[in-house]
Amino acid sequence: MRTQYQIICMSFDGAYQRENPEFNTIEKAWDYSNDLGSKWFFYPFHFVVKNETIKDAPELLEWTKNKRIKTVAKIFNDLSAKESMIDADCEDYMFALLEYHK
Repeated sequence: MRTQYQIICMSFDGAYQRENPEFNTIEKAWDYSNDLGSKWFFYPFHFVVKNETIKDAPELLEWTKNKRIKTVAKIFNDLSAKESMIDADCEDYMFALLEYHK
C-alpha cells in the first residue's frame, strides 16, 4: 500500500480546504500546489498532509511538521484575532507565527 499525501490550503484565520487529488510523494503534492492559481490569494498557506497530520510545510512554517491540522488551524486562528495582524501580509504573518507558536 502506498502512502498518500494531499495538499491543504489554509487562510490566515485557520480555515482550510483539502484538495482532492492524492499523491504518492511529497514532491508531487508540492508540484500540484504550485499550479493552484487563485487559491493562493484566499488560502495562501499550503501544507502537505497525510490523513490529519502535516507532513511538509513551507520553509518558515517547518515547525508545523508532524502536528495535527486542527492544532495548526487553532494557532492560525488565535494569531489572526490579534490586532497587530490586521492587514498583515503573508510574510509578516509567517514571521509572527514563528514567534507566536513558541
